[in-house]
Amino acid sequence: MKTQVSKESLLTYFSGRATALQKQAIDEWANDEANRELFFMHLAAWESQNPQFIADDQKALNRHRQRILDNAVNEPAAPIHTTEELVVHRTYTYWPHWVAAASIGVIITLGALFFKDNLLFKTYTTGYGKTSSITLSDGSQITLNANSTLRVPRFGFGQKTRKVVLTGEADFAIKHLPDHQHFVVQTDKNFEVVVLGTEFMVNTREKSKKVVLNKGKVQLLYQEGKTSRQLTMKPGNLVTFDPKGRVSLKQTSAPQNFTSWKEHRFVFDGTTLEEIGNLLEENYGVKLQIADKTLATWTISGAFRAYSADELIETLAATSSNLTYSQQGDTIVIAQK
Repeated sequence: MKTQVSKESLLTYFSGRATALQKQAIDEWANDEANRELFFMHLAAWESQNPQFIADDQKALNRHRQRILDNAVNEPAAPIHTTEELVVHRTYTYWPHWVAAASIGVIITLGALFFKDNLLFKTYTTGYGKTSSITLSDGSQITLNANSTLRVPRFGFGQKTRKVVLTGEADFAIKHLPDHQHFVVQTDKNFEVVVLGTEFMVNTREKSKKVVLNKGKVQLLYQEGKTSRQLTMKPGNLVTFDPKGRVSLKQTSAPQNFTSWKEHRFVFDGTTLEEIGNLLEENYGVKLQIADKTLATWTISGAFRAYSADELIETLAATSSNLTYSQQGDTIVIAQK
């Protein structure tokens, strides 16, 4: 008869509170390859709730830099041992050898990747309602919209390409270099933008993925299903991605309107209240609750200046005699009068 192991007994085992008989039963159960996927699934869930170490990555990075400076004065840098930066305290010790090896391997790998990531890349992050201007080492200018992240190489770009990683929304003014080195904006949404020297906007947000080209020329590389495709964009081109990743190409006469947020302006052209609600949630972390489905399809046109979510809604309500709103914490409720 096969041993049956419950989730509760596994959690007791992981915390080191299992009895000798329980340990033996779980060891035998976990040695069966058919049970290992479930074992590691519960282990990962338990460790996410019970972190086994706290690493001060900034202190580690500072110590690493100081070692480089100290060693560079008289001799080549000696091999760096990072075990001093990572202290692991475990409350459970009785593991099958294959579990111990797997756990140590995962911890070492994740720790190395985390440290390497922080060492090689600098991350710029904006909060809700905030924007940030960034000048890269090549002279390119980037304006990062609210609730967005940009990762750039900490020690400069490589010989062949200049690559950054964007999550959220940003406006780019890329400097053209004498060697025509490509500039690449990589995203986590199955597309990236390759440019030589140009001005464009990239939005990677789930409900409003788009690329707008203001000046120059870019090549858009994207994935459509399992097929890799590319599209060369011209000034005024607007490319949008639907929820299934399908691409739509349009021409806009005012590409600058898509980056009006840099001046705290919002330009709407037949924009529905539902779309405005998505914008408020993405940029300000505020949820727009619309009273009924019919109201959600109402469209707004015009240019409005606002420095916060409630200020934008107040302006929209003031320009329309049919709308009223109330705010409850981070939720704005909008209704028809």
